Amino acid sequence: MKKQRKKKILYSLIAIAVFGIIYLFVFLKFGFGIPCIFYKITGMKCPGCGMTHAIAELSQGNVKLALEYNALCLTALPVICLYLLYRAVRYVNGKDEGFYIWEYVLLIVLFVVVVRYGIVRNNLF
Repeated sequence: MKKQRKKKILYSLIAIAVFGIIYLFVFLKFGFGIPCIFYKITGMKCPGCGMTHAIAELSQGNVKLALEYNALCLTALPVICLYLLYRAVRYVNGKDEGFYIWEYVLLIVLFVVVVRYGIVRNNLF
């Protein structure tokens, strides 16, 4: 059972990495990215707008530009990735049922940070 779960996680991570690298290559080479539906409909930037540009700049070592495109790329995104890694390890070890109270707190804090970032970047307050 544990071996099957490891394979499942490994294959998922490989697929995400491959698609991410291909997407980044296409974006850097041709300037083509996934358009933001929220922006197209409302004219406001969602919390994720600029994330592709930010990751592209990070891949080229431009931290300052990455922050300008989307500050969540260097703040909330690493925390989310670490949390997902933690959940993957729990899944592999068969302890994937339920959440600890700190997980609920973390997810609520991340949600508030992301929503607040979306509000601030659109000068709604």
